[in-house]
Amino acid sequence: MQHIRRKLTGLLAAAALVTTPLISLAQQPTEIQMWIGLTGPLGELITRFGDDFNKSQKDYKVVVSFKGQYPEQRAAAVAAFRAGSPPHIMQMFDAGSGDMMQAKGAVVPVSEVFKRAGVAFNSADFIPPARGYYGLANGDLLSMPFNVSTAVMFYNKDIFQKAGLDANNPPKTWPEVIAAAKKIRSTNAAACGFTTTWLAWIMLEQHSARHNVPIGTQGNGRNGLNASMDVNNPLNTRMIQTLVDMQKDKSFDYGGRSNDAAAKFISGECAMLTQSSGGLAAITKDAKFQFGTTQLPYWPDVKGAPFASTIGGASLWVFNAPNRSANEFKGVAQFLSFLKSDKVMTEWAKTTGFVPATNSAFKAMQEEGFFSKNPGRDVPVLQLVSAGKGEHTNGYRFGRWTEIRDVYHEEVEKALQGKQTAAQALVNIERRGEALLRAFERSAN
Repeated sequence: MQHIRRKLTGLLAAAALVTTPLISLAQQPTEIQMWIGLTGPLGELITRFGDDFNKSQKDYKVVVSFKGQYPEQRAAAVAAFRAGSPPHIMQMFDAGSGDMMQAKGAVVPVSEVFKRAGVAFNSADFIPPARGYYGLANGDLLSMPFNVSTAVMFYNKDIFQKAGLDANNPPKTWPEVIAAAKKIRSTNAAACGFTTTWLAWIMLEQHSARHNVPIGTQGNGRNGLNASMDVNNPLNTRMIQTLVDMQKDKSFDYGGRSNDAAAKFISGECAMLTQSSGGLAAITKDAKFQFGTTQLPYWPDVKGAPFASTIGGASLWVFNAPNRSANEFKGVAQFLSFLKSDKVMTEWAKTTGFVPATNSAFKAMQEEGFFSKNPGRDVPVLQLVSAGKGEHTNGYRFGRWTEIRDVYHEEVEKALQGKQTAAQALVNIERRGEALLRAFERSAN
C-alpha cells in the first residue's frame, strides 16, 4: 500500500511539472507587431505609447520596431507578407498610399478591422482632410490617420529684426517671401534667405494644392489606375524658375531632397524654412533664437488662392496573413482605438507639432487654451481646415510615387545647376513619371 502511495505521489508531481508550463503558456498575451518609420524622439514616443497600452491590459502585447525609412520598411513588409509573416500594423507615409491600396490581399481596410473585431469605430471622428486622403467614397477608411502633418513656413524673428523686417508680420505670398529674402541678403542679416525641406512634397504637391491645380489626371489618381501626369503648367514653371533665380544671391539655398535643409534653419544660416509641421519638435529643441510659424506662401494672382494645403505624414495600415486569428485582429483594433484616444492624440500633437488627427483631440486642445498659449501651433490645422477647398486639395493616389518624387528631384536639380530650363525640367518629369505610372499599372493588373 505504501508503495502504491509513493507511486501516486510521484505521478502527481510529474503531472504538475508538465501542466505548469502549459498553464503559463496559456496566459501569455497575444503579440501584436507594429513597424514604424520614425526614429529619435518621435519613434521613442510611439514606443512608449505601445508600452502604455501593454500596461493598460493583459491580453495583448504590442511590440514596436523600426525597420528602416518608409520605402525600405514597405519593401521589408511586402517580403514578410510573401513569406506569410508581415507585421500586424505598419506606419506608411502619404506617398506610399497608392502602392498600399493596390497590395491586393495584403492589407485589410482599417474600418473593416474594427468591424471584424466588434470594436466601435467612426471614420467621422477624424478631421476632414485626413478622412478625405485615406478614405473611400463610402466613408470607410483604408488606413488610420496618425502622424498627420502639412507643410508650413518657419521664420527666424531675430534675423527679421536684424534685416529691418517686421518680425510679427511674416510674408504671406511668394512675392513677399522673395522681397524678404533679398532684404535679408542685402543687409547681410543671414547667409541665406530661404530654404526648403522635402522639395517634391512642398514645391510640387503642396504648392499645387495651395493653388488648386492638379498633378495628375483622374482626380489626381484617386479615380483609377489609368491616370497620367499633369505637372507641366505655367504655375510650376514659375515656381521652379523662382528657385533658380533666387539661388543666384542665396536668397534661396537648396538643402537637399529630404529633411537635411532643416539644419540650415536651426543653425541660423537661413532665415526662412518650409517644412512639415512635424519638424517643430526639433526646431524647438535645438534653435537658439526666437522663431515664428506661418502658412505656406501662395501666388496672389492665382484665382481663389490660397487654397488648403494637403496632408502629409503617415497613417497606420493593417496587414493580412494566412493564419492571422480573429483574436489578433481584435488586439489590433483595441490598440488602434487606444492610439486615437484624446489622451494619446493630444500628447502626440503637443509634443511633436503634428496635427491632432481627430476632431475631439483638436477641440480638447482648443478648450484647454493650448493654441492661445502657444501662438502658431494652430497654423497647420487652420491651413488644412479653414482655407478654401477645391477639386485638387484632397491629395493624390499614384503608384510608384516615391520614385516619381525622385524624378522631380533629379530634373529640378538639373535646372538649379543650369543644365536645363525650368520648362525642360517639367517636360522630363512628365515623360519619366508617365513611364513609371504605366509600369505600375502593369504590375497591379
